[in-house]
Amino acid sequence: MKTQPASSDQLAPSVARRQPLRHLAPWLGWSVLGVLVLLAALGPLYLSAFDLVLAFTLFNYMTMAQSWNLLGGYGGQFSLGHSLFVGAGSYTIAVLLLHTGLPLLLDLVLSGLLAAALATLAALLLMRLREAYFSIGSLGLAMAALTWMLNWSFTGATSGLNLPPAATLDYSTLYYLALGLLVATTLTIVLLVRSPFGLRLMAIRDDQEAAAELGVNSFPVKLVTFAISAFFVGLAGGLIALNKLEIEPDSAFSMNWVITMIIITIIGGIATSTGPLVGAVVFFTLQQVLQNSQALSSLLTGLLLILIIRLAPEGLWPLALKLGRRLGEIFVSRFAHSKQAVTALGAQEAVGGRSRLGEG
Repeated sequence: MKTQPASSDQLAPSVARRQPLRHLAPWLGWSVLGVLVLLAALGPLYLSAFDLVLAFTLFNYMTMAQSWNLLGGYGGQFSLGHSLFVGAGSYTIAVLLLHTGLPLLLDLVLSGLLAAALATLAALLLMRLREAYFSIGSLGLAMAALTWMLNWSFTGATSGLNLPPAATLDYSTLYYLALGLLVATTLTIVLLVRSPFGLRLMAIRDDQEAAAELGVNSFPVKLVTFAISAFFVGLAGGLIALNKLEIEPDSAFSMNWVITMIIITIIGGIATSTGPLVGAVVFFTLQQVLQNSQALSSLLTGLLLILIIRLAPEGLWPLALKLGRRLGEIFVSRFAHSKQAVTALGAQEAVGGRSRLGEG
């Protein structure tokens, strides 16, 4: 027996069931975002000094991961050298505060600009390289910078620098600076990725030769992306120096910075704007819960990373979106079936009532 294709009337209910989700999802997302922004903006009103320091650290993790994700995720350039820009930002603001009378906020901006300038110079050396060669080259530059700083007497060599009393800020100010930087970084990256520039960047990532055939010049796109990524990481490095009030080369240029950026991005979702935020929360929570056992913290973080790479290589945030959509469709489908069943039952009762009246 030949089965008949489903008619448009039969397909309509299934299509209609998906419509509420499409209309509801953006409003739900913006509502959640609004609540989170409001809670963050009012943070100093209900958080203790210790909690403000924790939030400061979390915001910096988010900012640095977002910045790395611009280059490593959207740009496909897997940098191992971003520790260079953390250290550059930290030392720039320290030197400016010690040797100039410039306003602190201007010093902070200059710390980001110097990091961007260093990234521009690095791009001249690295952007002709691809894949593993680019990664190793960026790591080599970071290691060279660390070696230089360990021997440069102007910046204290191995002893580092202590920031002046004028650099001392209260916890609320540091909190708002870190939050403001996070918001600025996220908005900039979201707008950039959705612009024609972002389309060119992702086209180069996906297939550089094909993009070149379409007239896309990869070098300036990569260079600008590298500079923007380094700029925000440099600003985060400046904030880290303001929080610690003392810096030394081994911590400022530590490989731990770039490793943290990469881990956070992969956990949350590479090449997504929300992934680094989610990944930072997961990573930071593991750190705090297991802060008394560094070895266990590193072990569980490594296991989580392996599981995500194996089971959900797109990251936790895209996985959560898929699960949310699936659960929403199931809920709407069951609700629609229940409604149809109630309607059908009511119709049957009405028909039965009319039949009894007719018989009477």
